[in-house]
Amino acid sequence: MQDKITLVGNRHSRRVQGFVAAAARGGCAVNVVPYVDAISGRCPPPTEGVVRLDSPGEDADAYRAILRAGIAPLRMASGEPLDQDGIERLELARGAIVRPRQWFFGFREILHQLAVDWNDPRIRWMSTPAAVSTAFDKLACLERWSQLPTPRRIPQVWSYAELREAVKQRHARLFLKLRYGYAAMGAVALEWRDGNIRAITTVETCVSGATSQLYVSKRPQVLRREAEIAWLVDRLAAEELVVEEWLPKARWLGRPFDVRAVVIGGEVQHVVGRANASPFTNLNLDAVRISRDDLMHHLGGRWPEMTELCAAAARELPDAGMLGIDVLVRPGGKQFALLEANAFGDYLPGLLHQGLSTWDAEVRWLRGRKELAA
Repeated sequence: MQDKITLVGNRHSRRVQGFVAAAARGGCAVNVVPYVDAISGRCPPPTEGVVRLDSPGEDADAYRAILRAGIAPLRMASGEPLDQDGIERLELARGAIVRPRQWFFGFREILHQLAVDWNDPRIRWMSTPAAVSTAFDKLACLERWSQLPTPRRIPQVWSYAELREAVKQRHARLFLKLRYGYAAMGAVALEWRDGNIRAITTVETCVSGATSQLYVSKRPQVLRREAEIAWLVDRLAAEELVVEEWLPKARWLGRPFDVRAVVIGGEVQHVVGRANASPFTNLNLDAVRISRDDLMHHLGGRWPEMTELCAAAARELPDAGMLGIDVLVRPGGKQFALLEANAFGDYLPGLLHQGLSTWDAEVRWLRGRKELAA
């Protein structure tokens, strides 16, 4: 008899197909439940085995369902949600930045409801709904990591004017991120020196008539006019921003880099460096991979410190069976800073550790747990 895993996700996505294939290699049967079915209650709750929550991405119907679930909680938070009719009229083009705050509020609501509806002592969560929700909230993670090294953060701002009021220095370098964004969505590296200002951003703006739409761009945009930068910051701030000091990074072959570590069951396993010519090192923005061996050689005796920092960060979210942890390496490789966590940070196709992909390693860990013992 095969061990049973219920996976909530988009069965057509490469990440879900990759995990299902790894589970088959490990002797586990996977029942894939689309988010729209889990949200609507069309599928009965599992009664045994493990539940894995995967990304709801690449599914327009799921995105709309999550936005609908976010209407009430966003309104309770004094936000102005997109209503049912507006959601139905949405054209969800690839890369479009569409109501990330409302999306998160809806996703959190759905995860909470799943935790209630699927509350059966015979099942175990690979990562609990609460842990996934916390990992998606950059500010919540940073607050969990208050005793660990992170970039200096300024208080919440809701506009460019508030940002300038909060940071009065003539010379300043700031990094702005959407609190509920992912894959470098809505990131801005901002600096000003006396009267000069520059913003490097992953955001591309497309204007059609009186409307404008923001998209994630693989090619960073450079803005130098303060009015244009202020407009963009105002748009992003309405979705909530995390504003941090823009710290310099160590360089690999002349390019700044950081590190993604995949922590499975509390143990750091797959590690990859990410180098890019821009401030944004996400692999989806065509950053160059740096191998584990090259990283270990580059960091030398500081390697154990870096991996222990990742493990310590994961311990602050103990109900997350898997986390992707992003770590900034300071110039010289002698200091580190935690950047963010990613609840679905195991999508690293082709990256092996001890001969296993991230998904194979997760299945091996699950098989070693009592609830999936053969």
